[in-house]
Amino acid sequence: MNLNNKKMNRRNLFLVLAFILFLVPAKLVFAENNATSSSASADQKTEENENSTINNIKKVIQEKKVELGSAGANLRSERAYLAKVLRVSEETLTVTNYSGNKIIPLVESISVQKNDKDAKISEIAVGSFVGVHGEMINDNLKIKKISIYEKDFSPKDKIITLGSISMIGKNDLKITPRSGEKELAFSFDKKTNFQNYQGEDAELIEFYEDLQCLVVAFADKNGNYVVSTIRALSTFEK
Repeated sequence: MNLNNKKMNRRNLFLVLAFILFLVPAKLVFAENNATSSSASADQKTEENENSTINNIKKVIQEKKVELGSAGANLRSERAYLAKVLRVSEETLTVTNYSGNKIIPLVESISVQKNDKDAKISEIAVGSFVGVHGEMINDNLKIKKISIYEKDFSPKDKIITLGSISMIGKNDLKITPRSGEKELAFSFDKKTNFQNYQGEDAELIEFYEDLQCLVVAFADKNGNYVVSTIRALSTFEK
């Protein structure tokens, strides 16, 4: 009887051990599956966050492109040009510039300004310069504003010559060109730039007769040539 009980107890113990050995791998597999599932879930969330961030960045970039494109379109639609007035009437303004003559209808919607203040069409003089401002609409320029300028933007006649000084005074100068042309007369003003042969600043008193010079001069409103720059072509040695 006792022997049978011992055998039975041993068998029961063996069954318990076998069950435990079976249960432990199952728990390990379950735990591994849970860890794998958690890891996959975390990876998925990370990927979703990255995709969301990327999409947000793309959205911002696209919005900026649209914004910049709109700004660029507005800038491109505005036009302005400088022109000289040829004729003024109550209904039209005729101007000219490098692209030819243009007739501008003087409608009520056009603003006329001078020195950033409202002005009248009667203040536009023939021979003066104006700025014409407008906007391109369907390939046509709609004029919005005309600015009156007091400054004369006409190209000035210019002389550039190389030669020797034949006469020099406090306010005037005569040059004999190397080309053998007749003597040229010039005058000085407060803006005349005197330079040595290296292009550095010099003084009028350093220049003398027979000195070889480069002279750049512009015609004034009276047709007289005023020296803009006079540059010595050698050292100042009398």
